[in-house]
Amino acid sequence: MPTAHITDISTLPLFDRITPADCTLLFDCLGCRIRRYAKDEHIRLERELDGNVGTILEGTVHLYKEDVWGSRALIAYLKEGDLFGETFVFTGQSPDRDGVSYIAASGALILFLPGSRILHPCENSCPFHHSLAQNMFSMIADKNRRLMQKIEATSRGSVRDKILTFLSMEARRQGSASFRLPLNRTEMAEYLCINRSAMTRELSSLKKEGLIDIDRDRFTLYSADFEAEPM
Repeated sequence: MPTAHITDISTLPLFDRITPADCTLLFDCLGCRIRRYAKDEHIRLERELDGNVGTILEGTVHLYKEDVWGSRALIAYLKEGDLFGETFVFTGQSPDRDGVSYIAASGALILFLPGSRILHPCENSCPFHHSLAQNMFSMIADKNRRLMQKIEATSRGSVRDKILTFLSMEARRQGSASFRLPLNRTEMAEYLCINRSAMTRELSSLKKEGLIDIDRDRFTLYSADFEAEPM
């Protein structure tokens, strides 16, 4: 693996407290591999994620759930540093059977790590194993918290409340009342399980009322109650 990438990954959450030097050893010990994906390319679960956990080095990945009639819903949007695929690695379930797919929402560089080697230290007792496992479970807990936030937003009774709840959560996550939304309008409607036209009308109304401002993908919330989410 290029030295530049090893230096880069040492700053990501999964490799917290693991030095660049140990990251080099980690690749050899675990048998990690990296693959680049073009925009809209499927990350084929039966190949790349067969027993592997993925983490995003560059770009974004969207998680979709499809029903038996072919309708799909955007479940999660994942950014640089995020983890994915761990649910299927550690439960032994088939993602295809559950109708789950991962798609590169932009050009993406993905690092794959064998799940079993994360959980079970090698015979050399490499010092980074404990930190890696601890970081991974911390990230899984954070993903569960974000899923609960999505449920909170989508369970609101009106389109207006769904939008306001979602924007409030995203502002807190990014630590600023002014932020770039990592979803386009279609994706935002899919994520909130609402009609895009109804969402567009409500966004326009919120802007006219002075509650928000919109400049393409940049949103600004006007609220005296804004408080950044703890990091």
